Amino acid sequence: MKRYFGYKCTDKEGFTLAEVLITIGVIGVVAAMTIPTLMMNYQRKVWEARLKKSFSITVNACERMLVEENVSASNETELFREVNNANVRKYFKVLRDGELTTHGFLIALPDGADLYFNANNDLPGFNFYVDVNGDSSKPNVAGRDLFEFDLDRNCTYSSANATSDEAKRFKYVAEHNWEIPDDPADYAAAEEAEESPAP
Repeated sequence: MKRYFGYKCTDKEGFTLAEVLITIGVIGVVAAMTIPTLMMNYQRKVWEARLKKSFSITVNACERMLVEENVSASNETELFREVNNANVRKYFKVLRDGELTTHGFLIALPDGADLYFNANNDLPGFNFYVDVNGDSSKPNVAGRDLFEFDLDRNCTYSSANATSDEAKRFKYVAEHNWEIPDDPADYAAAEEAEESPAP
C-alpha cells in the first residue's frame, strides 16, 4: 500500500480510461446541445437592448429638436425640412457621415446599429428603420434585427402606419416589454389574433 500526502491508497482506486472518456463524451454532447441556445439567447438580448436604445435615441433627439428650435411639432424642424449631415449631427451622435439609401438617410450609431430615417408627411413626423446589428451583419430579418417605427409630430410612437413586417414586429416587441420572441411564429399568432374579430 502506497501513501500520498498522508492518505492510504490502493492500486485499485481511481477511474479507468474508459470511464474518463465516457464522462468527457457526455459533457461534450451536453455542451453541444446547450451552447447554441445560450449564444442565441445572448444575441437576442443584445438585439433587444440595441432596439430599445435606438428608439430612446430617436425620441430624445426629436424632443431636443422641438425645444432647441422652439417649435411645436417635429414637421417644423430643420431636420424635417432638410436631411443632411449638418442637421443630423446636431441631434445624433454618429460614427461617420450619413448617406441617402433606399431605406432613407443612413446614420451609423456608436453601438453598431444602423438607423435610417425619413420625413413622414403622412403623420407628419419621422419614420425610422433600424438594423440593430448593422446592415453587414446577418440575419437581416424582420423581427430579429430589422424593425421600423414612426414618431408623430409630437415625438410620440405611432403604430397607425404599422403595415410593413418590420413595423408590425416593432409594435409587437414594444408591447411585450421590449422582448424579441424566441419563435418567429409568435409574431404571426399575434397578428392573426389582432385581425380576427372579437367574439
